[in-house]
Amino acid sequence: MGSSLKNFEILHLRNEKFVKPFTLRFEIDGQARFWDCVKVYDSVSILIFNEESKNFVLVRQFRPSVWYYENTHENSDKSGYTYELCAGIMDKNLSAKQTAIEEIFEETGYKVNDLEFITTCYSALGFGANRQDFFYAVVKNSDKIAQGGGVDGEKIEIINLPLNKAENFAFDDNFIKAPGLVMCFLWFFKKHKNFK
Repeated sequence: MGSSLKNFEILHLRNEKFVKPFTLRFEIDGQARFWDCVKVYDSVSILIFNEESKNFVLVRQFRPSVWYYENTHENSDKSGYTYELCAGIMDKNLSAKQTAIEEIFEETGYKVNDLEFITTCYSALGFGANRQDFFYAVVKNSDKIAQGGGVDGEKIEIINLPLNKAENFAFDDNFIKAPGLVMCFLWFFKKHKNFK
């Protein structure tokens, strides 16, 4: 899955929809401090395992912020594509579980009714501190009833990662990924030792 990227420019935030920057003023040990922060939505992420094909169902998508980082640091000519858990922000007044079920369908086309809760983490601690709930879903081939790929032009590519390649993938620096994906793989292999 490729795309043609052009006319990339840095703009100041206006009419922010998903992030709201602000500055906090506080005192600690009698000293006034200022801290720049960003308010963002809480989110969910789901580790999906197809028990018939013995694959993890991941998503690959273009992240402009990653492209910007990679192309303004030592690493040049990077694509900005990341490998991720199926995930989404909680912006529709649904529960975390309902949001996760909806995101699985939108991004991967799998219809699920049951999820196992893994844990809650907080990300972007230095400037955002949003809550992220992690879930685990088991699917079968017959559960895939739609194409997936996301909504509103997300262009999400579905990646089927074989179970026997997951541990190496988790620690392979050639694939850009979030720490939540690595954490969920570690959780899976600890809980399901018979799959090793």
